[in-house]
Amino acid sequence: MNLRKLLWAFLYTFLILDAVLLFQWFEVSQPLINPGSKRSVQQEMQMDGIEYGKLNSRPVSGAYLSGDDDKNSRIIRKTLAGRFNINQSGNSLVMTPKTTIRLGKSRQDAINNAQKMVADSQQVVGGKDYLYDAFLTQYGTGGRTRSSESANASSNGYTIVFSQKAESLSGTPLFSTQRGRIQVNLDRDFNVKNYTQTHITNIEKLRDISTLITEQDAVMNAYQYNAIPNNSQIVACRLSYRLMTVVRDDNIFSPVWSIVIKDNAGDTSIVAINAVNGTLIH
Repeated sequence: MNLRKLLWAFLYTFLILDAVLLFQWFEVSQPLINPGSKRSVQQEMQMDGIEYGKLNSRPVSGAYLSGDDDKNSRIIRKTLAGRFNINQSGNSLVMTPKTTIRLGKSRQDAINNAQKMVADSQQVVGGKDYLYDAFLTQYGTGGRTRSSESANASSNGYTIVFSQKAESLSGTPLFSTQRGRIQVNLDRDFNVKNYTQTHITNIEKLRDISTLITEQDAVMNAYQYNAIPNNSQIVACRLSYRLMTVVRDDNIFSPVWSIVIKDNAGDTSIVAINAVNGTLIH
């Protein structure tokens, strides 16, 4: 590599790091001024009727990541063309089986058999890069879900989600993004209607791995941002990588705590807290 190319490579790296730091600076919706002790915050939450189980205070680590959208569909088309009709929408491939694939007689059967399907290289290419994502399968990706609904179930069928691994994150090493996901879409009889697949490639750490805020800290920060309504319940938390911004076609991912909240009407919503700096993500 000549000197000119080397200088451009360094400049490109600095631009990405600058974008990460600027995003951190501007995403802070309000400062956490004088938050008080954890004990006093917990007491305030109890007085507001907010229920939660034991929150983990174990230190976890992670780092900002960058990655590219995988646009090479040639291997998938070559491998699966005999079994699936394959269509492409952007970077997402849609595989529709040419013959019926039934995954069982119940949701649990379907989940178990979907995991076997994703592990089968004749049905899913690169399935080893993904893990079954119970969190997204049950709660979806965000928004508000009414008590009478399930985030990934409807009268038309059911969706099972597999998320791509993000190895540098301790605990739950998954991406939580449409850019690295397999979604298996079923009808009401648990037959596979189709599955969609996206993949992230060239994954790199942008900064050294550092200590992140804990699950306990994330919930308390969400409360101090008034993101948890009174008389509600914290039903689940999980740490994963979420898309933060895009710089010159490079996707920048941040470790994020996702907190599932059920209000007194039984409706659920998801609040996101940046695991690096503790800020609320809108």
